[in-house]
Amino acid sequence: MRRPRRCSASCWSTIRCGSTGPRKPELRGEARRLILLGAIAALGSLAIQIIVPALPILSRGIGTPPTGGQLVISVYLITLALGQLVWAPVADHHGRRPVLLGGLGLFLIGTLCCAVAGNLTAMLIGRAIQAIGASSSLVTARAMATDRAPAGHAAAPLAILTSVTLISPAIAPVLGGALTGLAGWRALFWVLAGLTVIGMVLASRMLAETRAGDHAPLHPGRLAATYWQVLSHRGYLPLVLSNALISAGFYLFLAVSPFALNAAGATPALSGLFYSLVACAIIAGTLTVPVVLRHRPTWLTPIGTTALAAGAAAVITVALAGTNLLGLLAAMALIAFGSGLTGPALLAQAIERQRARASAATSLFGTIQMGGAALISTAAVRFSPSADLDLALIGVLVGLALVTRRLSGGAPDPA
Repeated sequence: MRRPRRCSASCWSTIRCGSTGPRKPELRGEARRLILLGAIAALGSLAIQIIVPALPILSRGIGTPPTGGQLVISVYLITLALGQLVWAPVADHHGRRPVLLGGLGLFLIGTLCCAVAGNLTAMLIGRAIQAIGASSSLVTARAMATDRAPAGHAAAPLAILTSVTLISPAIAPVLGGALTGLAGWRALFWVLAGLTVIGMVLASRMLAETRAGDHAPLHPGRLAATYWQVLSHRGYLPLVLSNALISAGFYLFLAVSPFALNAAGATPALSGLFYSLVACAIIAGTLTVPVVLRHRPTWLTPIGTTALAAGAAAVITVALAGTNLLGLLAAMALIAFGSGLTGPALLAQAIERQRARASAATSLFGTIQMGGAALISTAAVRFSPSADLDLALIGVLVGLALVTRRLSGGAPDPA
């Protein structure tokens, strides 16, 4: 009896190619590669989350008022969002690997600048350099995760990548607070620098090139035309806006929930546990994606939509009835779980529809997600008269995201 043929590529579905799938060593190697890419991408998130508990001390250390301390976060976020637009064409031109390593080098330089900064100007320059490097890691990590995935199968590797990246917001605030208490705020940047060096060594040894550069001229007009082609492609904008609206809901939650939790009588320790549980719900959602895709791929959208819709309805109910800790936790856990399920699928669909412009599609997706979410949530906080109304608005934003998602053309989920 003839032995079944095995696929030579690293498949994410044995059904697609009709074979028994890749050998176990190949799967283990692919998993290690995705975990490393996720860890490298997580450095950018870690650089935000780890310093949040130390902001008051950091502000005093560089001689700036609290408004200056807030700039340390704002400048980083703005640069991180815009930087992705620049790195995508560079990664297509020079290849993924050199851009990833170069971005890590810039991140290291920016981190060291922050570690020795003595005033606000030096700190902001360091943070901008940090964010430029981090945006490179975000773009190239997503691209390298999907370059090897067969057509129609990008959601599973993106889910693994996202799962690893999301570990950062779950542990970073606790780690940042502990390190600041033991060794001061500068220790945060020295630890980040050490982790970056480890990431550079591992990346240089374990990550091979996934797509050679095309070496086409990097003309601004050509880049603008590429991004316009991506943005105007049928169904792309609804996918991006849907993801941005869900992200805006989370940004809004982070902005108003501390006051809601305090009003409900939550202690700082209980608040920390609350945020950790919500972060774990997102991770659980992303970890569920490969399982669903392996057994029931057509269930991914219905399950994610149901969780998001139930969470949106629940958070509106909780907000209107008066904030209840358990009710708010249940509502946000549902939204978080649904977001973890649908986020990778939304990005995968955006990439699958424009494989030839995958880097541009990925970077524009990230830029609109971060920039749009920040603008929407900031406007909501500024013009809303109460925290309860803000919490109800989270449900409205998630509901709008579900409606917007329907406008994307109804393409099947990547399997």
